[in-house]
Amino acid sequence: MKKILITAAMVLFSLLVLASCGPADTVEEETPEALSPKHGGVLRTAYYAPTNLDPAFLSTVADDQIGRQWSDFLVYIDEENQPDESRSVAEEWSADEAAKVWTFKLREGVLFHDGKEMTSRDVKFTFDRLRDPDIGAATVALYENIVDVTTPDEYTIVFELAESNPDFLKDLADYHALIMDADNEDFATNFNGTGPFMIESYVPEDRIIFARNPNYWMTDEEGFPLPYLDGIELIFLSDSTAQIEALRGGQIDYLIYLPTEFIPMLEEDPNIVVYQAPSNTAYVLRMRSDEGPAADDHVRQAMKMATDRSAILDGAIDGMGVTGRDTPIGPAYGEFYLDVPEPERDVEGAKALLAEAGYGDGFDIVLTTQESSPVPAIATIWKEQMAEIGINVEIQLVPSDVYYGADNMWLEVPFGITDWGSRPYPQPYLDLAYICDAQWNESHWCDPELDELADAAAKEMDHEERIRLYHEIQEIFMKRGPIIIPFFINNIWASGADLDGFEPTSGLGTAMDLRPVYFTGQQ
Repeated sequence: MKKILITAAMVLFSLLVLASCGPADTVEEETPEALSPKHGGVLRTAYYAPTNLDPAFLSTVADDQIGRQWSDFLVYIDEENQPDESRSVAEEWSADEAAKVWTFKLREGVLFHDGKEMTSRDVKFTFDRLRDPDIGAATVALYENIVDVTTPDEYTIVFELAESNPDFLKDLADYHALIMDADNEDFATNFNGTGPFMIESYVPEDRIIFARNPNYWMTDEEGFPLPYLDGIELIFLSDSTAQIEALRGGQIDYLIYLPTEFIPMLEEDPNIVVYQAPSNTAYVLRMRSDEGPAADDHVRQAMKMATDRSAILDGAIDGMGVTGRDTPIGPAYGEFYLDVPEPERDVEGAKALLAEAGYGDGFDIVLTTQESSPVPAIATIWKEQMAEIGINVEIQLVPSDVYYGADNMWLEVPFGITDWGSRPYPQPYLDLAYICDAQWNESHWCDPELDELADAAAKEMDHEERIRLYHEIQEIFMKRGPIIIPFFINNIWASGADLDGFEPTSGLGTAMDLRPVYFTGQQ
């Protein structure tokens, strides 16, 4: 272990030699008299490199983390997964009785980084682009219910829907839905957003540097401008051990999605604060159901039956979460969650199912997935469990930016482990990954009954009926679905003890609001 840490530290040092100095070196403001004592400091963090910075095509945690800093959402979702008008660029909204016509009033004076004012034209452009099949964004299916987007005036925008949608506000907060400049002609390199931070420099495979937006529209309770930080420096570093050592050594100030094996050590460090919150983030063991052994329901059920979810939860993340039921809808969704006992592991029953499917002697599979923690641990434990029923698992680990890269390896491999971040409500998982024509249907699964129920749940206005529909959907996943979800992991972050203003969220781990975060030494 010592050798690993020394090597990681050497790699880290070479990456950090050009890093900025943190809170002591601040960017001089043009109007310092307008700033509060909380203002100042550059937040340094580390994560792996992004794969795409065009918001319409964001696909990784790194992509999302970056996008949230330089642009805003029409509707902001708070730490409890509820719409928050105070942090949205829409200052108010309303819907007709059928929830088919939604009207939004925009804030006046919200500026893009180049000084242009954001208007309803930009909002319309953003959502027209996100729902355009010819553009091919990941949100085409999510927004196909939108019939038309109109702009009665510069600060009013109206969405007309084909079917009722009780969750439309949350749909508008999808992480791809960052408001874009309608005049932008290059979204891959021109990051002209309205967000709290501006991209000052971006060096692929090295780092991205943000500077505070001096014209940002939000203020704190005392009327001082947000954000408090002068900037953010994100160093691209995929080695989690090196990330942790950088935090402990003071070279960086903040980390997201911490590997659980480091938590006890960090919690004992007086210079570090660890934050946790329950979430619906899951590492999904998924099987292609259109070819190979997993095309047979009996095989999928056998693999589920042979999986010990509690053993994976404890062995891979030290129990920092809750076990799953092989459905993307977890306990974070309250009444929508079908609360049934954890399945008991049955090795002999699994062998019998394999024999019935014609695989009495077992078979070999390749499990392709990411190198990042805790995925290798999940894969290793599951491999040992599958060996007991005659399934020989070869683990193929690849970097995250390769797994989710331009070739979309994650959508094609026969068996994989994909991290699915928490959403504000269950429907996006179904629409994005599990209905027959879902854009991210990595399991290549098509179940007409599931499609019918998912369509009904998406537009059902009666809460009790919606609960029933989601429970039926979960039963289908448990009986014949193509996924194994060993657990839902807690969101876990860490920062230096000299930082304050964090409010942990049960949503995406990237969604921690950095606007009110500040260095206590600035006061």
